[in-house]
Amino acid sequence: MPLDEGGLSGKFTKDTKFENGDFRQRFFGGDRLSELVDRVEKLIPLLDSEAKTIPELDLRYILSFDAISTVIPGMRKTNHVEENVSLSDGRKISPKIMEELKNHAWERNFYPYLDPSMKDTNYMEL
Repeated sequence: MPLDEGGLSGKFTKDTKFENGDFRQRFFGGDRLSELVDRVEKLIPLLDSEAKTIPELDLRYILSFDAISTVIPGMRKTNHVEENVSLSDGRKISPKIMEELKNHAWERNFYPYLDPSMKDTNYMEL
């Protein structure tokens, strides 16, 4: 989920509503959507010539690790495919931005809420 179920698409607002049956109603339920939007807004000042959008920043961040050679984000529209494929140019985020992104790490554990059996696994999503 490199774009965090759409959370890092840059398109969610605090007023975003998910259709009935969309699991994101629960995934981003309670105050999670508001917190997500606040955190994404704090990433906007990092956008520059290295990344022009939040999704680009996100995907370039992931691809900046030598151990990772590909990401598989969801792509519902042709322009999503084109944008995502364009990031396969081998360009990585600078060490300066990589260091800055450490300040935005978000320890969250949504799954025990969705799946109580995960509570005792110490699973953590960053």
